[in-house]
Amino acid sequence: MNEIIRLLFYPVFLIAVFCLTLIFIPKIKYKEYFIYGFLIGGLGDIIVVGFMQNILGVMWFYNQGIFNVFKMMALSPLCWTANIMIFLYFLPAKKSFRYPYILTWACISLGFGYVVHNIGLFDFVDWLYPIPAYLIFLCWWSFATWLFRKTSPLALEKKSSK
Repeated sequence: MNEIIRLLFYPVFLIAVFCLTLIFIPKIKYKEYFIYGFLIGGLGDIIVVGFMQNILGVMWFYNQGIFNVFKMMALSPLCWTANIMIFLYFLPAKKSFRYPYILTWACISLGFGYVVHNIGLFDFVDWLYPIPAYLIFLCWWSFATWLFRKTSPLALEKKSSK
């Protein structure tokens, strides 16, 4: 039973979050949200995991089965892509709401890391979780917000509709 959960966890999570992107993000805006999701989420995951796992050795994936690619979970970048899309779509225009929104998403990311750890797909050195990992997630979500707000016409739409 545990093997089935390990094997299906990422595909089920990816399908669920991908479905949420299809439900909430309008078709006309989907391409732009996807580009930001891919660059900040997918590529960001590859860079962060590559650095933290392959260079620093402070975290690692295991029990990945058919999804093992270069010692990384192949579906993780896709999950991050969809998560960033949802995050940016619901990003509040008001600054006073953005701060708690970002802090909350960093907490959710930390919790997701613990879930993946408890399932047996991910492990880390003891000192990495919770504080350093939370700060990494906080920086990641803050960077996503900053880049989106500075470069996306969709963010300008949100500003003008305030």
